[in-house]
Amino acid sequence: MNSNDSELIERYLQGDPGARRQLLARVQGDETLEIHLRQQVRLHRLLKHTVHAKSGQSFVAGVIQEVQRGKSSTRSSRWLISAVAISFSIVCALFIGILNSHQQATAVGSISKLAGTESHLRPGQSIATGNFHLSTGYAEISLTNGVVLLLESPARLKFENADRVLLTEGALVAKVPPEAIGFSVDTPTSNIVDLGTEFGVTVDGSGSSQVHVLEGEVKVKLPHATEYENLYQNDARAFDIGRQVEVIESLPNRFMRTLPGRRYRDPHYLHWDFDNVDGRFDCKGPGIDDQCFPAMPRTLGVDGPHTISGVFNNAVYFDGSSQWLSTEFPGIGGSKPRTVAFWVRVPENFEPHQGFGILSWGLSDKLSAWQISVNPLEVSGPLGRIRIGTNEAEIVGTTDLRDGRWHHVAIVLFGGDNADLSTHVLMYIDGKLERSSDKSIARVFTDLSHPKSKPLMMGRNIAFDDLNNTEKVNRFFRGAVDEVFIFDTALTQQDIVKLMRTNTISQSKR
Repeated sequence: MNSNDSELIERYLQGDPGARRQLLARVQGDETLEIHLRQQVRLHRLLKHTVHAKSGQSFVAGVIQEVQRGKSSTRSSRWLISAVAISFSIVCALFIGILNSHQQATAVGSISKLAGTESHLRPGQSIATGNFHLSTGYAEISLTNGVVLLLESPARLKFENADRVLLTEGALVAKVPPEAIGFSVDTPTSNIVDLGTEFGVTVDGSGSSQVHVLEGEVKVKLPHATEYENLYQNDARAFDIGRQVEVIESLPNRFMRTLPGRRYRDPHYLHWDFDNVDGRFDCKGPGIDDQCFPAMPRTLGVDGPHTISGVFNNAVYFDGSSQWLSTEFPGIGGSKPRTVAFWVRVPENFEPHQGFGILSWGLSDKLSAWQISVNPLEVSGPLGRIRIGTNEAEIVGTTDLRDGRWHHVAIVLFGGDNADLSTHVLMYIDGKLERSSDKSIARVFTDLSHPKSKPLMMGRNIAFDDLNNTEKVNRFFRGAVDEVFIFDTALTQQDIVKLMRTNTISQSKR
């Protein structure tokens, strides 16, 4: 390593963005420089977090203070500088030695968010070097070097340290900030080194792996290879146990990339229990924007939807050919967070074309609606599963609902400027996280401002008015629905289980 590289690293550690760009270019072709850079970054972090003086000063600040006190004598000043430098080196060496000798007890990060996971895990829980197993749900882990990992179960991995992870099963997404350049993920069949980016990795039961670059750049190789290959955004590679590498299609929708934060302390919501019928079904709850909206029975025939025995008192039943409920609730628009929860009972002799429109609102144009149905189209995924769509983009679950039993359904969108169906939606069936059999990449933006945007309907497809007479016959839902809730926030799994069991949610703190 030459003096220019040393100066470049020093500028990088001081936060110079120009040095970062130059360093990225340099390390791509120089593995020795990359190793040295990683060592310098580790030492830099160590010095930033070393023992503090009683006054609150850092160790380095204390050194400077002592040197200044010794300025009265040039000889003593030089002696003090040398003595402090030697002492400082010894302290660092001892400190590093202690860290290495207690590697199994070294904290590398903590759990920042969870969704659908086992009860022994909790946000804020420390993660140490060694093995980590996630059997259900999703977990977001923030490492001490700034790297954020999002794990999808079932996942097995080993934290060697904050800069290196061994993934032996499951899927993860790594978001790596500039200061953590060189972060690596090893699998049984691949080595992946970050160059300042976001990437996803999967490992199946045989040990075969895939890497998908979501943003930025990484370099990859087989474990025993000597040369790396550089990959960029939308590049993907597959590595098998026979040490073969294959160029594959990039599938960013394969990965969950974010998890919801905490919900509002006292969320606003609408609630239809279908217990009282007096020409309409009343809306209960605090309302949304200080408004609650009754559901009005509608029909193309003689009679509207009628009530039957439900999970909590009465439920509403739709015939699948002519009945629905209309409201004046415009819906929750854009990519704002929301939770829709309800009980549904789908007959065993259910026909696919009777799956449209359990609940929907928005504009029927492409990607502008919010629709929940029992999947009626094989092209979208397995029939009879819960389906959330925005018209021409959807997520389809894996639980077959066509069994004549009551099932609790909850759909959570946790919103944000870049909310996407594939990465920002969680589904729960009977209180348990539902895996998706198929999902689309599509930005969620429910259009409420268009003149043709429809308010909330239950039991009928939102595009009904835009279809010809032949298509309209197959645009209704057949089955029963009970206890419909719409919240203006993303509920947690604990909230959803509480709602399922008691028909109300706890008022936990934000």
